[in-house]
Amino acid sequence: MTLELWLVRHGKTVFNTLGRLQGWSDSPLTPEGCAAAADLGMRLAASGTRFDAAFASTAPRAAKTARLLLSHAGQEDVPLRFSDGLRECCFGGFEGEYVQTLYALLAERQGYADAQAFQTAIRGADRFLFLDAAAQADPLALAEDHERFTARTAAALEELRRAARGCRRVLAVAHGMTITAILKNIDPAATEYRSVPNLSVSRLRSDENGVWRVESVGQTL
Repeated sequence: MTLELWLVRHGKTVFNTLGRLQGWSDSPLTPEGCAAAADLGMRLAASGTRFDAAFASTAPRAAKTARLLLSHAGQEDVPLRFSDGLRECCFGGFEGEYVQTLYALLAERQGYADAQAFQTAIRGADRFLFLDAAAQADPLALAEDHERFTARTAAALEELRRAARGCRRVLAVAHGMTITAILKNIDPAATEYRSVPNLSVSRLRSDENGVWRVESVGQTL
């Protein structure tokens, strides 16, 4: 049996609005984020899309998004399970920092002309250049680099596939960089190294042998 996975990024949060890093820390969904999650659920209901199981990161913003989505899709009966492996990248001592401030700091440390030049390099790189640079500069030495983060997200996807055995379609609510890492692990050409939009849907499919393919990336339904 093949498995269809709908990867959804959580709704917009206060930190998203302020342009601050969240990582393993958290901030609440904004009223706009809650309304958009509810709207996505209603659109899924209208389209007849039904999930056999649902998963979410253990971060509260992902859990609330999943519950809102399922509730407004009329699927409160779908079992919702939580995974630490689906959490966002850990930014260590940079958690809560303004994103542009960190870009400027890392650009200087990495020898780029400015933050914009560094962001351009990040999107075209063959790895999470941003994570490697942040991990090197982290004063607490807690931030995840490319290798640690991609290994964790790959393991989380495999754990999800095993947990969803016997299901045809499942939902997983996670985070922007987590979803990007999962997509890049499967197909390096699937997307650039940047976060997918809030409440966008990326669809994957696993065949009978557990081989994944990317069917769509960051779509707004």
